[in-house]
Amino acid sequence: MKILHFILGKANPDRANGVNVVINGLAKYSALAGHDIQVVGISKGMHEKFELVKRDGFEVKVYNSFFGESFNEIKKIIGEVDIVHLHSVWQHYNIILANYLLKKNKPYVITIHSGLTEDRIKQSNYWIKLAYHQIFQKRIFDGASGIHVITKEEMSDVAKYTRNNNIFFVPNGVDLDNYNLIKKEYNESNLKIQFGYLGRFGVEKNISSLIYAIARLPLEYLNKVQCHLIGPIDKEGERLKKIVEKLELQSVIKFTGPLYDSDKYNMLKQLDFYIHPAHSDVVSIAVMEAMASGLPCVITRTSQVSYYYNSKAFIMVEPLIEDIKSGIIEIIDNEADWGHMSQNALKLIAHNFNWKNATNRLLRQYELLITHPS
Repeated sequence: MKILHFILGKANPDRANGVNVVINGLAKYSALAGHDIQVVGISKGMHEKFELVKRDGFEVKVYNSFFGESFNEIKKIIGEVDIVHLHSVWQHYNIILANYLLKKNKPYVITIHSGLTEDRIKQSNYWIKLAYHQIFQKRIFDGASGIHVITKEEMSDVAKYTRNNNIFFVPNGVDLDNYNLIKKEYNESNLKIQFGYLGRFGVEKNISSLIYAIARLPLEYLNKVQCHLIGPIDKEGERLKKIVEKLELQSVIKFTGPLYDSDKYNMLKQLDFYIHPAHSDVVSIAVMEAMASGLPCVITRTSQVSYYYNSKAFIMVEPLIEDIKSGIIEIIDNEADWGHMSQNALKLIAHNFNWKNATNRLLRQYELLITHPS
């Protein structure tokens, strides 16, 4: 098959933007499976009009503008491929491109990437977004050959916004080339229990609730933990740092800044467990990276992990300060189970959350959409 992925960005796996990480995994393993993969990205901050970026097994054609010559080049690529994969919502380039695809009767898929969860829509411009969807976006959802969701829970979010009945589920994954999938061995070398969060500090990630949960820990727990917040310090990150300072938790909560490649993997290896306090997410790539490192986890139910709860790889909590606090206490009290949780986390990665398996499932969906269009 000849497949085109259209994105904002350069499919750089070393970015906090999870969509770029996803594209990198899908494109790499689709190419390894013998398919012709085209990736086109728009990067408005780029000075050059065009850049060809070489990735692991594929290339990304990056333009600094969508219109004019760039759009003409994209149309040529569309004419050569079997199916087009669009990514994310509230994106006017997708609207233009999808309408062109409908006109040309070219099959296309849209991945939502958690963009239709209620809390994210309500973060800003709620009524404008609803109007935008009804006027522009709904038509391209309804006309898509299929809508790809990353968790089963996301199916319900998407179904409210389209009459398209072909909503299919394929999870994200991690690149197993980066992990040995070895059970974590625990010893007494750490003076304190180390845990952390990895990713952006967006409001939906609910890091402020994590900070307040740590502040409310009984002293017997507070005195023996250290939390590492790993991610780029943006405006929200600066606000979170001020909360930590106000609560006088600088010795307990550390901001490491962004970490990539070996620095990120080495940091994860130093943790005893991982915590993901998000208000909304679709089994974050960061959660998968933590599990692939053999870490037991504390994860909010609203990170859409309910279907994996029976794996016994994590403790599930609500995205509320008191319940996050309770989850931290529970995992510390159950230290004897960390080894079993580590094994179970690795099983989830081996069976569910890796790009080889996920890509094969997505490729089968493409084939069905091309050979049996709705």
